[in-house]
Amino acid sequence: MVAGEREPGLRERKKARTRAELRRAAIALALEHGPSAVTVPDICAAAGVSPRTFFNYFDSKEEPLFAWDPWLSREATARLALRPADEDPLTALRRAMQETLPGVGTSGDWPARRKLLTTHPDLVGRLAQNLHHMEDLLAGVLAERLAVPPSSLYPQLAAGAAVSALRASFVAWDPDTGQSGLADLLDRSFDYFAAGLPVDAGQADRGEAEKISDGDVENR
Repeated sequence: MVAGEREPGLRERKKARTRAELRRAAIALALEHGPSAVTVPDICAAAGVSPRTFFNYFDSKEEPLFAWDPWLSREATARLALRPADEDPLTALRRAMQETLPGVGTSGDWPARRKLLTTHPDLVGRLAQNLHHMEDLLAGVLAERLAVPPSSLYPQLAAGAAVSALRASFVAWDPDTGQSGLADLLDRSFDYFAAGLPVDAGQADRGEAEKISDGDVENR
């Protein structure tokens, strides 16, 4: 947890549990029947909530299938807008995304979600749209902070870097490390950007990969 960040309250934890239940139900049903055959009432029945509750968290039946959905993009954007005005943009982006990360859900959903995306590659296009939409939202807030047009180079580049950091963190993430492992990868991604993507960063990753490989051999 970032220094000074408060622990989530009871209401926030309850909301997080409800989102997680809806995600698990949607993924399980989509794997069993195919995404196109699943309806919002089906998901609600499996999760034990009403359609009204569903739409408090998601805008469509596909959104629970993704680790990062439009609701989380709006949450990250709102948190970015609340960051101190004198904070540099890269730090503000890092803090906003770290604060939003707990909404991703549990690492236990990850194998099923990966299987779903592999089985139904058409969903990958929707995921790409979600991330592109988040770039636009973040760039808009950054442009306002910098008093420049949203189409200006810096806010577009910084927003793209933040979304790339998130995407790369998910790709490199081992779900067994849980939320803390994902948060650490996101932190390291921003550290790499702040340092100018030094070559030794890639060498360090290679060294870690070799350690993991050696450990797998020893455990066999």
